[in-house]
Amino acid sequence: MMLDRVAAAGLLLALPACTTIGEVRPTQFIPQRTPALVWVTTTNNAMVAVAQPQIDGDTLRGTWVGTQTPLAIPLQDIQSVQAKTPARTRTVLAFITAGLVAEALIRSLTQSGTRSEPDPCPGDDGCM
Repeated sequence: MMLDRVAAAGLLLALPACTTIGEVRPTQFIPQRTPALVWVTTTNNAMVAVAQPQIDGDTLRGTWVGTQTPLAIPLQDIQSVQAKTPARTRTVLAFITAGLVAEALIRSLTQSGTRSEPDPCPGDDGCM
C-alpha cells in the first residue's frame, strides 16, 4: 500500500519535469516552436505576457493574455523573452525515477507472493 503511494507521488512529481521556463531568442524560437505564450521583459523592465506570439519583421506581435487585444512590441524594445522549453535533464531523471519506482513495485508484488508461512512445529523433532 505504501509503495503504491510512493509510485503515485513519483508520477505526479514527474509530470512538470518535462518543461521549464527559460530565456529564448524570439526570432528563432517563436517561428520554430509556435508557443502559445511567452513572457517579454521590455527595456524599461516591464514584464508582459503575450499570447499567440508571432515575429513580423522587426516586431513581436500577439495578444494580451486573457483578452483578444492586439499587442505589438518592437524587437529593439525587448530586453528578454522567456517561454516554456523542454527540460531534457529533468525529463531523463523523471523517466529513470519512474523506472526505479516501477521496478521496486514489481519486486514488491512478486516477493509478496513467495513468502513462506512460519513453521508451526519448529525444532528437530517436529510436532508431537
